[in-house]
Parts: sequence; C-alpha cells; structure tokens
Amino acid sequence: MTKVVSFDLDGTLIDRTFMDSLWFDGFSRRYAERWGVSQEEALREVTRRYDGVGMERLEWYDIDYWWKEFDLGGSWRDLVDEFRSSVRAYPEVHEVLDELHRRFKLIIITNGARELVEVEIEQAGLNDYIDRMFSASSDFKLVKKTSGFYSDILKAVGVSPAEVVHVGDNWVFDYLAPREAGIRAFFLDRDGKQSGESVVRDLREFSRQLL
Repeated sequence: MTKVVSFDLDGTLIDRTFMDSLWFDGFSRRYAERWGVSQEEALREVTRRYDGVGMERLEWYDIDYWWKEFDLGGSWRDLVDEFRSSVRAYPEVHEVLDELHRRFKLIIITNGARELVEVEIEQAGLNDYIDRMFSASSDFKLVKKTSGFYSDILKAVGVSPAEVVHVGDNWVFDYLAPREAGIRAFFLDRDGKQSGESVVRDLREFSRQLL
C-alpha cells in the first residue's frame, strides 16, 4: 500500500523559468557589470565556464562556488531575491498536492542545491504540502539520482520500496533509477512525446493513478 508519494522538483512541480533566468540572465548580467563587458559576451563566458565544469561535478550545482569563481562580489542571495518572483508552480500543482497530502506523506527528491530548492518551495507556496525534501547534491554529495540514492531515501523515510511512488520528468533519474530500487515510478512527459502505462501528461493524470 502506498504511504509516500515522491516528486522531482524542476520540470515536475515548478517550471524552469526561475533556474534558467537566475543561472543565465542573472549571472551574465552581474558578470557584465562586474567586468565591464557586454551582456552577450558575458553570457558566452558564463556558459563556457558552466560547460567546462559540466553536470558530472558537484560544483555545477553550487551557487556559492560559481559566485566566487566569477568573483562577483557581494552576496548571491541578493541575486536570488531578484528572481524570486519568477518561481512558478505548474497550474495543477496546488490542486493535486492539496488532494494527495490528505492521504499520503509527500516528499521532494531533487538534484538541485538545497539553498535554491528551499527558495523555490517557499516562493511557490508548497511548504504546507511537503513533509521532507532531499537534495542529491547537497545532502548526499551526488550528481545523479541513482538507484542507490533512492534506497538511501527509503531508509531515511523508514519505508519499503513497495510503499513509495515517484514521479518526475527525467527518464533515467526519475523513472529508471527508482524502478531499479524497487519503487513504482511514473515518467512525466508534459510535451506528449512518449506513451505507455507509466507515462503521464500532467500531475492530475498522475494523481488519478493513485486515488
């Protein structure tokens, strides 16, 4: 019997506007101001440096690392505050979470850094629905949500694989990895490119699979 419903965050509960705007628009603007270059040149340099590190390293997710790497001065928290208003939950999220949290424990499992994830959850008004949040990069020093990572989450929450259902928008990290850990998983495909009994178009469709 399902006791815990687990959600990915970006691309699942919250759209990517905040993260994309912060990391590209925000950082490139600050870089341009700090080093006296054009916005276009700053964006090219910021992107080049991101690509040089890559998603396989923990630094990729660490905003404090990048702030120091670009030597931007002041605090990155001020920049985050500028972009808070761009945090947006998908249209059906509050309705679905309000319904599901009455029957299940709800958790978030994400690769994102805890500092930014907490901003997203608060700004989107999700705190009242979410029981716990786990960050692979901040809490477990992992750059991927592996099957072992999901097994560690099960231990932390105190449930068996059969008592958890997960949903997210990455085929490998949100579908294959939890399934390898014995967790029932659904792939969220908002673009409608895939089909199958474990593929859902939005979270309303997902919730109907549970209730």
